[in-house]
Amino acid sequence: MKANSTHSHQPTLLLVEDDELVRDAVTRLFVREGYLVLTAATGHDAIGLLRTPSSPIDVVLLDVGLPDVSGADLCARLRQFFPHLPVVVCTGAASQEEADELRRLGIAHFFCKPIAMADLLAAVRSAIAWGSNGTPQN
Repeated sequence: MKANSTHSHQPTLLLVEDDELVRDAVTRLFVREGYLVLTAATGHDAIGLLRTPSSPIDVVLLDVGLPDVSGADLCARLRQFFPHLPVVVCTGAASQEEADELRRLGIAHFFCKPIAMADLLAAVRSAIAWGSNGTPQN
């Protein structure tokens, strides 16, 4: 399927978003940019995909308003199992307390919706670079 897979790595993004319309739009954007996109509508689904990914995951794009778990709780679980995996948070609603907690957990970027797609792409690229060498790119 990937003839050039030995020469270049297709970045893999795990998109955790419960809103189907947003999930589909963001998926299309990143696929057009050359990403492999795995999607999860719940925190539980996201953990399952992270534990048994079909491809190594380079970055997580996380909505904090999930139906089964808070964004901070999911991010804490991600850090427990995958301490160096870059996380970009993009949410429609988060309290200042939750935003502070997510930053304490070491997320790469935090955005409130709506966000320009160019900014989201840049943040994900930056987060992947940050994750690959362990230092923030901001």
